[in-house]
Amino acid sequence: MFDEDDLPLTDYIAVVLAGGEGHRMGRNKLLMEISARPMIRHVVETVRGVFSDIIVVTGHQRERVEETLARSPVDFVDSPAADGVSAAVRVGMAQARRRASHGACKGIVLCIGDQPRLTEREIVGLIEVYDAGDKSKPLIPVREEHRGYPVIIPPDFDLGDIDLSSESVVPDFIDRVAVFPTKNPVYVSSVDTPEDYRSFFDI
Repeated sequence: MFDEDDLPLTDYIAVVLAGGEGHRMGRNKLLMEISARPMIRHVVETVRGVFSDIIVVTGHQRERVEETLARSPVDFVDSPAADGVSAAVRVGMAQARRRASHGACKGIVLCIGDQPRLTEREIVGLIEVYDAGDKSKPLIPVREEHRGYPVIIPPDFDLGDIDLSSESVVPDFIDRVAVFPTKNPVYVSSVDTPEDYRSFFDI
């Protein structure tokens, strides 16, 4: 078990995906406000509470996202939005692996920037499951057959043809990934549409 004195962790690297175009929202959802802060800043500040080393993968409106996070101690790497989420995952993973090669790293934690309900509790809970289990495979939270985030990937794991962003990643690669069954809806929450955004405030 972790306590507050253990945080932020220095033996994990977080990668936050922040490059999507937000087609279903009709605008860049990561710049929409949650608790008087742009969504991406809200998420990154939560992630910062757990990890000292954070990489943000930008894409769509890269300059605006970087400006929004200008005061946050994070590093940026760009992956064009047109290349898709899978490419962004691989760009972020490659950058994290370069860092992991310079020191002790237990895992790379892949987060998404449109998950403002995520708290430190869920992140730490997932890490505790990973630490106690098979650290040779990516660990993916699953609730009622829906895959979730964050995902923890061993730093030396070869993704090969695995698309960690795919909704069907677990059934497609059941022998190559580990599953964390959970009843917690936060792991599978994201703000994708105007309806999702309104429901966040119980409007």
